[in-house]
Amino acid sequence: MAANAIDAVSASLQERHYEQLSKILDACELESSNPHVLEDWPCALHLLGHIYNQNLNDARFLWKRIPASVKQNNPELEAVWRLLQFAWSRQYQGLWQALQGYQWSTQLQPLIESLVIKMREHLLDLISTAYATVTPAKIALLCGMTQAETLSTCRLLGWQIDDSTGMCKVLPKNTEGKKLDSAANLQQMTEYMIHLEQ
Repeated sequence: MAANAIDAVSASLQERHYEQLSKILDACELESSNPHVLEDWPCALHLLGHIYNQNLNDARFLWKRIPASVKQNNPELEAVWRLLQFAWSRQYQGLWQALQGYQWSTQLQPLIESLVIKMREHLLDLISTAYATVTPAKIALLCGMTQAETLSTCRLLGWQIDDSTGMCKVLPKNTEGKKLDSAANLQQMTEYMIHLEQ
C-alpha cells in the first residue's frame, strides 16, 4: 500500500473519521498496479469501513475479492465476515453478539465502539419512525442493550414506559422539513416495518 494511503488511513483512525476509511482504501486498491494487492492488505479494516458506512454490497464484493489464502487462519477477518453476514440479513441478535462477543484488536476496538453507537442510533431512529408503542424487550433485542440500558435510553429519548402494560410509547422522529404525501409516508413506514421485522 502506498505511503500516502497508509498516512491517510492512520489519520482517519486517529481522528476517528471512520467514514473515510473505505473511500481511502477503495481508491488505493483501484490505483494499485499489483494484481495481488489484497494479499497484504488491511482487509478487516476495509470491510469494517464499508459496514460503518452501511455499504453492505461493497463489503460483500470486497469479501469475494479477498484471496482464500488471506481468509484462512485469520480469526479477526472471520469475525468481521460474520458481522457482515448478520448485518446483511438483518439478524440483529447475531449482529450484536458478533460486535460485542469478539476480542477485537487494539487497532479495531475504537472503530467497533463507534460502530456500535452508530448502529444503535440508526436502529433507534428506525424504531421511532416505525412504532408508536413497542416493548422494551423488542428495543433491547434490536439495539443490543440490556433491559436497564433500554429503559435508560427510552427515558433519555423522552419515550414513556406505561407501567400498567409495560409498553414503551415512542416519540415520533422529528421530520421537520420532510413533507411527504400520505401515500409516500405510508410506503416509507411500510419499508421501515419490514426492515425491522426481518
